[in-house]
Amino acid sequence: MIARVRGILLGVEEDQALVENGGLTYGVHIGPAVAEILVSEGRVGEEITLYTLHYIEGGVGMGSLTPRLVGFLSRNEREFFGLLTSVQGLGVRKALRSMAISASDYARAIEMDDLATLRRLPEIGNKTAQKIVMELRGKVTAFAHLRDEEIAAVRRGPVKSEEYQEEAYLVLLQLQYSDSEARELVDRVSRDRPDITTSDALIQEVFRRQKK
Repeated sequence: MIARVRGILLGVEEDQALVENGGLTYGVHIGPAVAEILVSEGRVGEEITLYTLHYIEGGVGMGSLTPRLVGFLSRNEREFFGLLTSVQGLGVRKALRSMAISASDYARAIEMDDLATLRRLPEIGNKTAQKIVMELRGKVTAFAHLRDEEIAAVRRGPVKSEEYQEEAYLVLLQLQYSDSEARELVDRVSRDRPDITTSDALIQEVFRRQKK
């Protein structure tokens, strides 16, 4: 198994980084977030290290078997990706195309039940987002860099979303809160104040807490 490739980055073409080492050029498949970093930071022409997974594309009855390399900028990203591909129906290529955000942001969205962020990722629709959360929530905390209170919320489990909670969430988005922040605020108030059953009261409680 090829676990790491180090060499000169010759270029980034579509979903591949071309890395030259010892006269050989490796085409390493990368996700959109990694590609953006390599290009925006001007890494072409520099020596880079990619932590890789080696897999075989194709199968019995599907034509030729083709070896592929998938690369990441850190061991943590590679480990997170291994967990992501354990989700039923989320193969290597599909999972890699979905990595348009960092592994830590991806893991954070999973742990905070932030379906809105997950749904915006390439290849991830509503059903797949729900499946990812269902199968990985509580398993990727180490990658998400959560605060102590957020970890506690993860362990308590998600709050079942009611219609009034979704209305409050949408209002917070309109007020320029981020997806994850809006979802976290709605979930936290809903857990602490089960007596609140309207979107107006929920939003007022959010504002009251932020004034403290």
